[in-house]
Amino acid sequence: MKFAVLSTDHTMVENVIVAREDQQSELQIALGRVLIDAGPLGLTVGDLFNGSAWTRNIEGEQVTLPIGDSAAVTEAIAILEGADDE
Repeated sequence: MKFAVLSTDHTMVENVIVAREDQQSELQIALGRVLIDAGPLGLTVGDLFNGSAWTRNIEGEQVTLPIGDSAAVTEAIAILEGADDE
């Protein structure tokens, strides 16, 4: 499974890693970062969350990514909006 490693403020994809799904929690603790499923979102390094949508810089323009409804999208938005803050 591909995981997007989010920045500390959850607004940018800093890295994409491949790991088993059952390793997500362990990796989050080890890296000190939030990991979300990059597959359904199509996320890659450098993608930004602008508060309402994920965007990608394409030839100098921030283009909104085509994100559809899915459990991964719901989880990602909840994280970005601080639902998982402890």
